[in-house]
Amino acid sequence: MSTNPPGPAADDRMARGLETIRRIERAERPGVLDGFSDVAPGFGEIIVGYAFGDICSRPGLETPTRQLVTVAALTTLGNAAPQLSFHVRGARNVGCTRQDIVETVLHLCPYAGLPATVEALKVVAAVFAAEPGQADDETGSAATDDRYERGLHLLKALDGLTTESADAQGPVADLARCLIEFALGDISGHGGLDARTREIVSIAACTALGTPLRPRLETHLRALLAAGGTEEEAIETVLQMAVYAGVPTAVNGLNAVRDVYRTAAGQPA
Repeated sequence: MSTNPPGPAADDRMARGLETIRRIERAERPGVLDGFSDVAPGFGEIIVGYAFGDICSRPGLETPTRQLVTVAALTTLGNAAPQLSFHVRGARNVGCTRQDIVETVLHLCPYAGLPATVEALKVVAAVFAAEPGQADDETGSAATDDRYERGLHLLKALDGLTTESADAQGPVADLARCLIEFALGDISGHGGLDARTREIVSIAACTALGTPLRPRLETHLRALLAAGGTEEEAIETVLQMAVYAGVPTAVNGLNAVRDVYRTAAGQPA
């Protein structure tokens, strides 16, 4: 049974994919093209055409931000250290600073958990150690003001979140205070990333983790607009999760985008 040769559309997507991955990898012939030739010939071309031609070359999200989105997804999932290393290097190649990358990984700690964050930071440290020359930027420093007040300020600023749980008694109140101090005061209030980028990487993490985080995903979709982001940036972030977390997770994420932004526009969800 014969197959038709690639048409113009296929040629275009491969060209886009090659241009994109060359920027990220800084290699004329990307390694992925030959990496599976012994077990799955042609799979490298599929990756280039789909992941980098169809998805990552789309307009609406700048390449450095896309790399941080990918770092966020791989940190959160915690199951692909070699790919995380590739994309940390790629983030550096397209202009992300060390601080951008470190703060992205740290920001995902409340979503991914401490073990996944520690492993991701090991990958990041190895990439940085292999770079020639000295560090070109700072990687952040611990804040010294009151972590609870700092976290409470951010909590009030997030659309869809309230401080009602902080007024509860017993274990609920204890957990609320821990979350305010750690997730918001220590992590989100740490500095290094602007509010828009923090919301974008949060959207990536919540989408990658799937349906159980739908309420948090909706919160961050609203917060992205409040931070000066756009609906298009949210859509592109979610679409990119089809590559790194699977098509079903992206479909669920797009459903959340549709419902949140229709409601914001006064349309029925």
